[in-house]
Order: sequence, then structure tokens, then C-alpha cells
Amino acid sequence: MILRAIAALGFALPLAASGATDTIFADGFEIRLDAPPNRAEASRFLAQSTFGASEADLDALVASGYRTWLDRQMQEPPNYMLPHMRHAEGTADPLRPLPFWRFCVAWFVNVLGGEDQLRQRVAFALSEILVVSERGNALGNDGLALGAYYDILLRNAFGNYRQLLEDVTLSPAMGRYLSMYRNRKPDPANNIQADENYAREVMQLFSIGLVKLNRDGTPVLVGGRTVPTYDGDVVRGFARVFTGWACHCGQGQQCPEDPFQQENFTCSTEHAMVPFEPYHDRGEKRLLDGSVLPAGRDARPELDAALELLFRHPNVAPFVSRQLIQRLVTSNPSPAYVDRVATVFEDNGSGVRGDLGATVRAILLDPEARSGHRTAPATFGKVREPLLRLTQLWRAFEVTWKDDMLMYDDLNIQDRYNQAALQSPSVFNFFAPDHTPGPPLAAGMVAPEMQAISANVAIHMTNDLSGRIYWGWLGGPMDALDPGARVIDLARWEQLIRPVPGAAEAPPGTLDALLDRCNDLLLGGQMSGSLRQRIRSRLLSIPPAETLLRVQNVLYLITTSAEYAVQR
Repeated sequence: MILRAIAALGFALPLAASGATDTIFADGFEIRLDAPPNRAEASRFLAQSTFGASEADLDALVASGYRTWLDRQMQEPPNYMLPHMRHAEGTADPLRPLPFWRFCVAWFVNVLGGEDQLRQRVAFALSEILVVSERGNALGNDGLALGAYYDILLRNAFGNYRQLLEDVTLSPAMGRYLSMYRNRKPDPANNIQADENYAREVMQLFSIGLVKLNRDGTPVLVGGRTVPTYDGDVVRGFARVFTGWACHCGQGQQCPEDPFQQENFTCSTEHAMVPFEPYHDRGEKRLLDGSVLPAGRDARPELDAALELLFRHPNVAPFVSRQLIQRLVTSNPSPAYVDRVATVFEDNGSGVRGDLGATVRAILLDPEARSGHRTAPATFGKVREPLLRLTQLWRAFEVTWKDDMLMYDDLNIQDRYNQAALQSPSVFNFFAPDHTPGPPLAAGMVAPEMQAISANVAIHMTNDLSGRIYWGWLGGPMDALDPGARVIDLARWEQLIRPVPGAAEAPPGTLDALLDRCNDLLLGGQMSGSLRQRIRSRLLSIPPAETLLRVQNVLYLITTSAEYAVQR
């Protein structure tokens, strides 16, 4: 059955226009692409494009339609990290160091309360592709550099990938993380070689990958074998391109004339690195597919030429498109899905390559994104990232907090969920896009997020969700204990099943109404009959007057279920 479903992933879905309405017909289902037909479909879309939706968000999307919602989201002003961090720290000084915990707080404030939900979600996806991490000696506790880096991702979330690639390359955070910062030209007399770290990762992870790809993301095969995109000589060529760069020194900063010769000085980790020509390699360089950069060029034009070469490589469109699909929609997109999105990446319809806004639209409005749960139920979807399990619960039940103080949760999410923004264990993220555990391997599928979920992590997540549901509610024990705690509001849900005065039980159908609404909100209307029956039986065992406990049991049994663990 699974193998048949995998084969079916290559389906072609005919588009039929009825006035302004785009409709697809798949396996007997008529699915409108202009607007969700109900709250369940709205919930599925918002699970793919936000950090979680409230019931009000579902109703608003049903009323507006997908395209209008996307238009509005892309016009929302960005909620950046550094302004929030500086305001909370009580400083306007651009050089003042900021502790990393300020970033942790700002990240949760923005993803939970920000109106720019799509931008925040896409930036988070990009942070898992173009990885920088606080973990490690290079950036430990440097909230200024890391906040500035995340703001690059937010600023470019709907911009052009070429600009994003340049901004990332010249970011002081990336420069220090992958050692392009103060990378020197080769000097054999002093046993100095150009550092190859960034040169390798900008190709392997940020742009073209290890093997040549067709536009649909499948590998190019020659004689039955894959074809490498580059070799060691190409890495060494790019390493020499990325020489001569150090941090920016602006007005009021105590910077030496030669930062390559002095360790301890104050300079900006917010602004892009700048070139120092004496340390740039001006020799001829051989790069991708026989391309040659002639000798005698300055650092800036050479960097531009090298990044343009990477950006124009045919691998970039499928390589980036597939990973964005995986982060937002499904772990195993069909080649046809990747091809459709990569086509938009290559040309947004106006001759522009690398338009991320157009690419994100194509991902979310693709027929496979909107109907894959019906046409390929055995293979469509993705394991929900650990952190997203928590944010969806919080946003669905209107999390509130009383101030912007340091919260224990913000610093310890990593310990309980094995995932937190800009805290991956390495440049390879919390999980690799092609990670394949056990059974999916036999079916030719991948399940990237499972690399971050061990047995211990699964237990920690379950216990943590339990604590937040049974203790972390508005007016509950956690709220009383910690005045700054994030708590969910369950009063409205209690009211739904509260018995009328003088009655022993709530009106008939109220428990089913509660299950229906939670099913739409948390599971996109896809709760199985067996899960529904187990939850209903549990509710009937709880006295009707215990409305809070009934609501809490519904949330706990859904959010710790295998069905909630998979986003479809």
C-alpha cells in the first residue's frame, strides 16, 4: 500500500477554472485552491504557514481566502529581533553586547504574538537551512551577533535568494561560526592556508548540494551513478575567494587599522563584514564547472562573482525548493511538486530568479500541498518539529504572559524539546533533510525530524506538554507561582461544556462540539475514529461538573497522540 502511494505521488492534477475560482480534481475530490472550504482546511494551511492558529485565525482565513491572506502577510511589517532585544535591555547603544537569553525571549514574543506569522515561519525554516548556532565557542552568548543574523533571515524571507546568500555570507555571526571572518590568503612561508570551512558549507548546505540535480530534485545519473557538483580543488578555489574579510568599524568604534593583527578590539557584529585587501588572495581561481576568476581582482567584485556563480547554478532551485517544502509542508514531496516550485524559483513570471516570496506562494498553493492528505495519505505530511508542537498549543489556546522578563522556559526549551531557535548542535541543523529512520527507508521515504526525537526526548515532550496543560493555564498553579509565566486560556472552552444552572450535565452534543472544534484546530479535521472514541470515553468518566479537567484531558490526549505528532 505504501509503495503504491509513493508511486501515486507523481500524479498530475488538472486545473479547472470556474470564473475566479481555481479548482483541482483529485481521486474524486473537488478541491478549491482560492479559499479553504471549512475550518479544518484552514487549519491545515495555517499549520504549514504559521506557528499555530487560533479559532479566530481559522474563521478569518475562511472569509478571506488563501491569496488574500498571503498578500496581507507579505505586507505585514517585520517584527525584528534586535529592536525588541535592545528595548528590553534598555539601551540604544549599537555596540552594547546583548546576552543570548534576550534573543530567546524576543523569539518567543515574535512567533507567539507577531502578526507577521508567515514571515516568522519562513525565517525559522531558513534558519534550519542556512545554519548559525549559539552552541559552540565562536558565538557563545553573543545575542547581538545572533539577533542581527536572525534579522537577516526575517528581512529576506520574501526577498531574493541571491541577496540572502550575500547577507548571510557577510554576516559577522556566520563569519565567526564558519571561520570566514579574518580568513587570510595563503602564505606558505608562514604555513597559512585559506580556511575552507565556509567555502565547503556554502556549497554543500546553502546553495547547490553534493550531487547534480534535475529540476525536480532527483539526482542526475551518468552510467547509473550520481555526479558530484564539486571537488576539493573547487573548495580550495572558493576558500581563496572568501579571504580578506573582517568586521565593520563605524563611527565611535575603537577599531584598529588592521583587525587581522589585533585580537581584542570593539567593532560591530550587527553590520556586514568589510574587505581588507592586503589579506585577500588576488590570484587566479578555478571554480564550478571550469569557471575561472582572473587574477588581480579586489575582494568585493570577486565575492560578487563567486556568489553569482553559485546562485545561477541549476541545482539551487531544486535544492532550496525541496528543503523549504520539507520545512513547511511535507517531508517527501513528489518530483512533480519540487519541479513546479523550482520552476517558480527560476522565474517568478516576471523574469526574476530567486524570488522567495513567489516560491513560498508556490509551495503553499500547490495542489499537492492542498490535497496531498487525500491523494496520498500514507506518504504525505511531515513529523511535526518538536518546537512547533509547543507553539501550536500555545497559539491555539491564546497564550498570555504578563511581562517581558527572563523566563525559565525560554532558556530550557532546548533541554525538553531538543530544539530551539539558533541552538542546533552543528551547521547540519537538528536534523538532516534526508534522514531516514527504520521503516521509511524500506519505503524509499525520509523523516528528517525523527533525527531530533529520541525516546528520551519523546518522554520529555510528553511530560512538558502535560505540565503546561494541567498546570500552565490562566488562573492555575503556574500562573500563581510565576507572574511572568506563559499560560493558556481555557475559560472559553470550559464554558462550551459547562452544565446549565440546575442541570447535572451539559446540553446534549456539547462534548462532541468540543471534540469537533479541537479536531479542527489541532488536527486539521483529521482525527481518526479510534482516537475520538478513546477521548470521548475518557471524558464520560469525568464528572460533568469538572469542566476544566475535561478540557485538559482533551488537549492532553490530542497533543500527546501519534496523530498530532504528524502534520498533514
